[in-house]
Amino acid sequence: MDIGIKNKFIVYQIFITAAFAICVVLTVVFWICCYSDYNDKKMLENGIEVQAEIVDVREIDVRPDDPHNIERAWECIYLYVAPDGTRYSGIVGQFSQKQYADEHIGDKVTIVIYPTDGSSTYGTLAGMAYWQQYSQTDIILACVFTGLLCIAAYLFFYRVVYRNKLNAKILKHLNCGYINGIKQGEVTKVLKWIVCYVKVKYQDENGATREKWARSWFTHKEAKFLQQKRTINIVPYKNTYGILEEMLAAK
Repeated sequence: MDIGIKNKFIVYQIFITAAFAICVVLTVVFWICCYSDYNDKKMLENGIEVQAEIVDVREIDVRPDDPHNIERAWECIYLYVAPDGTRYSGIVGQFSQKQYADEHIGDKVTIVIYPTDGSSTYGTLAGMAYWQQYSQTDIILACVFTGLLCIAAYLFFYRVVYRNKLNAKILKHLNCGYINGIKQGEVTKVLKWIVCYVKVKYQDENGATREKWARSWFTHKEAKFLQQKRTINIVPYKNTYGILEEMLAAK
């Protein structure tokens, strides 16, 4: 098993990528919830509950981002005309077949209108008041996942994207003979936590002796192997280096 710059399958990178994706999704979801809570609060303070009529249906793509999607659905369109002539229209319901949507034309539905800007939403003031009790939770979760997203973004872009590009660049220069090739380094210290750090003493491309922590993370098993081997292969590159080992003798 390759260790260091040739290791293409690193478990922690999979977890970081998954965590980053989850944080992105949850951050967006909870900020959307906060925006919805804000609109509901605005409606509760100044909205008026009225009865609108379903006047039409329309066909929509269920998955518009998929060019191969042939699935369709139908939505009902409601309309309310205020005494001052302002028209309030919106969408309510989604049906798999047009005939089911057509059955609701002429039905009355409760909506809340906001005369200040001419907007409206399907639902009741009581329903909005019920969901408002969760608005504080939504803002707390939105802030929490925003913070986690910042951490996950750092780990993803530095530990996954940047490190993979740097490792590829080191290997490319090694294969092209632009640098002095593989050298011997001495493992002088290992720091173990959830992941492990390895400190190596080596000579850089100018012949100067350096002692630096490897920027890569290692598993406890990999760190133990490198520590026991002590003298390892590295590839110096500019102000850093990459470890180039294969764990054949690991126990």
